Amino acid sequence: MAGQGKDDNRLLMQGLTYAGALPFIAGALSHVIGFGDVNAANLTCYWAFTILMFMAGTLWGIQVVAPQRVAPNLFIASNAVVLGTCAALWFVPFNEAALLFALGFGVLWWLDKQAVRAGATDAAYGTMRSRVTGIVVACLVVLAVVPMGALG
Repeated sequence: MAGQGKDDNRLLMQGLTYAGALPFIAGALSHVIGFGDVNAANLTCYWAFTILMFMAGTLWGIQVVAPQRVAPNLFIASNAVVLGTCAALWFVPFNEAALLFALGFGVLWWLDKQAVRAGATDAAYGTMRSRVTGIVVACLVVLAVVPMGALG
C-alpha cells in the first residue's frame, strides 16, 4: 500500500503538468484562428509567466532537498528566468515576449535535465518535462511568428 500513495502522487503530478499545457494550446489555437476579440498572446504570456514561476519553484525545491547533488545555479538561474520574463511582460509586445518565454522554458528545461542527470530527480520526471516543454515552446513560437487570425 505504501507504493500506492507514491503512484497516486505521480499520476496527480503528471495530470496537473499536462493540464497546465492546455491553456498554451488553447491560446495558440485562438491566436491562429483569430477567435473573437481575444488577444490570445496577452493571455498566454500571463499564463506562461505563472507557469514559469511554478517551474522556478520546483527547481528551488530540488536545490533545497538535494543540495549535494546539484549546483547552486538552480537558485540563480531560475530567478534570472523569472525576472527576465517579468520584464518581458512589462516592456516587450506580447508576440515578441512569447519568444522570450519560450527561451525561458528552454532554460528551465535544461536546468531540470541537469537535476535528472545528477540524480536529484528521476528520469520519468525528466521525460514528462521534456514532452510538456516541447508542447509549450511550440505554442509560444506559434504566438510569436504566426499572424493573429492567419487561419480564421
